[in-house]
Amino acid sequence: MNLARCAAAVLTVALLPITLLGAAPAILPPSTDTIAGTTVLQQLDSAASLAGVTLVVRAGLDRQTMKQNGVAALVAETIMKTPVGMPAMPLEDAVAARGGSVRFTVDPGDVRFYAEALAADAPAVLELLRAAIAAPDFSPATVRMARAALTQAIAASQQVALQVGLDMLNAASSVQANAGLPELGTPASLADLFPADASAFYRAYYRRGGVLVSAAGQLDGLSAAALSGLAGALPLGTTTPVIVHVAALRGTTREIVAHRDISSPWLIAQYPAPKVDSRDFGAMLVLAAFLRRTISDIAQVPGVVSPTFASRSVGAVYVYDRVPSSLVIYVNGGLIGNPSRTFATALSVVNVLAATTLQGSIDEFKAAAAGDFADNATTLETRTWLAAVFSRESTSPDFINRALAAISATTPADVQRVARTYLGNPTIALVLPRGTNLQD
Repeated sequence: MNLARCAAAVLTVALLPITLLGAAPAILPPSTDTIAGTTVLQQLDSAASLAGVTLVVRAGLDRQTMKQNGVAALVAETIMKTPVGMPAMPLEDAVAARGGSVRFTVDPGDVRFYAEALAADAPAVLELLRAAIAAPDFSPATVRMARAALTQAIAASQQVALQVGLDMLNAASSVQANAGLPELGTPASLADLFPADASAFYRAYYRRGGVLVSAAGQLDGLSAAALSGLAGALPLGTTTPVIVHVAALRGTTREIVAHRDISSPWLIAQYPAPKVDSRDFGAMLVLAAFLRRTISDIAQVPGVVSPTFASRSVGAVYVYDRVPSSLVIYVNGGLIGNPSRTFATALSVVNVLAATTLQGSIDEFKAAAAGDFADNATTLETRTWLAAVFSRESTSPDFINRALAAISATTPADVQRVARTYLGNPTIALVLPRGTNLQD
């Protein structure tokens, strides 16, 4: 079989020894403390000029009912618009006036706020964030501003075909229907939410139970009280998700189609994947590196395309920081003469990989996996978030050393076992230009 020989040739070519395992950035393992009942993770980096802090609150998508689509994001955006400081101004503006930045992300189970500033300004920036979280302004004017900001962000995200496809796939793969809702809601659902809805959600779910604070960078000027004080801004108590079951997709072919104002089609496939505490974690990182190389070779991305742009247009991503974890393969038809053929060939390679005995060294792909993981863990925001993910999913927040060790220990048999275990029948999202027929 030509495809089998092609896949085998990629794996049996003379490969370089794994060198990138020792090339990871110098990141001290995160320390874990319990301060005033709150889990606080710290990664000291004396070479950094900035301090970054992530606050994780159990107030994500799975705390919404199906009729409250967008309320988690509306509360978070209202906090961003809450006046703080002297003179009083919206949190995001007050932080910017101190030379810092603040933003939020809504996840299936959490909402996380990330603040970053020069080390000298970090205490003042965290105090501004603490004040806004402790007493959000749910007045009609502030909630109206928050709703307008979310509507604008939604409109922008709908122009990004890859994000549209991922949103559809996440909705299909979520065990709970509400956890798969759009992270920011929709313009229609936001229009049905009022200040009382946002205020009620905040009172019910912004509780100290399960809160985690993760910091990285130049932290000498940040006291333990400043970090734990973010959680201390919330009242005591724990919360539980709103359970909304969703029927699983059935059938041998599972396709979801959307049309958007884009110039070229995107084809995206999603497979289930292991969590970070699984024995399959390292092998899936290596498998993703192999698939990235293989898909790029199949697609024959033009040499004039920058690596950054190409990586966004053709590739494979192991999404291990979201629940449930997944492996995503995607192809942008704008760079390829026949995207359907390229996509079908890529999916066939996946099937061959699971069925064919792997021969030869996989050191090159282990090196690529290690390099990718280390490179993706260079920003303070990523480092704080990964420490939080590993802390919750396992006994240690030491994400970099644990990932590199898992990659180093991976064997060809592990890669094949993981391919056979997880890469079965994918869910496929097609994001097409408006007016395009599926037969085109």
